[in-house]
Amino acid sequence: MIVGIDLTAFTSKADRRYGCSLTCGRVGFLRTNVRTRMVMKMMLPDYIKPDLEILFVGINPGTKSAEVGHHYAGHSNRFWKLLHEAGLVPCPVTYKDDWRLPDWGLGLTNIVARTTSGSGDLTKSDYIAGRAIFVEKVRRYCPRIIALLGVTLYPVVFPKDMRSGHRWKQASIKSQVGLAPELLEGAHVMVLPNPSGRNAHYSYHDMLESFSELNRVRKELSNPD
Repeated sequence: MIVGIDLTAFTSKADRRYGCSLTCGRVGFLRTNVRTRMVMKMMLPDYIKPDLEILFVGINPGTKSAEVGHHYAGHSNRFWKLLHEAGLVPCPVTYKDDWRLPDWGLGLTNIVARTTSGSGDLTKSDYIAGRAIFVEKVRRYCPRIIALLGVTLYPVVFPKDMRSGHRWKQASIKSQVGLAPELLEGAHVMVLPNPSGRNAHYSYHDMLESFSELNRVRKELSNPD
């Protein structure tokens, strides 16, 4: 709620002559603008603890997730459905269950902490600073597998001078998902499709195959014999 605003400061003579309709529209816009700026300042907590089986890594929080205070809360995001259908969690879950993931050996973090309406609003400096913080988290908490949620995160986590394979030069974007040849601070790295509803490069079936492969790798590493 906005308190103590003199509405005449946002009202023209025409507004006062013809009534409230224009004034209400302007005040409504003001409230929306203030609310949007408040949401952009919100950040999501990491859900992480030592020796996790899988640490899921997103790009950065979207406005819907920041607003409700939970990861992957966008109405079209398939992350939570994929977790269950791939067998990574024992029961159906929603974004409201994000805090429960460490109990199942899973964790959540982002490369960049600040909220934006889209990843296109992030700068090179955001990624460089975010990567340094992320690597320190991996060094501290020692997850067994790092799951990158989106192929665009691979060159962020592994700059050119750190890549041992040629996966990023392959023609098909779908060939860029899967187990990476590199380790990060001793952790295996898997590249998954971004589960956002905006991702038109992968069908839900494609995403489910990748998440199911992640579960298979998790089981193999947990039971090497």
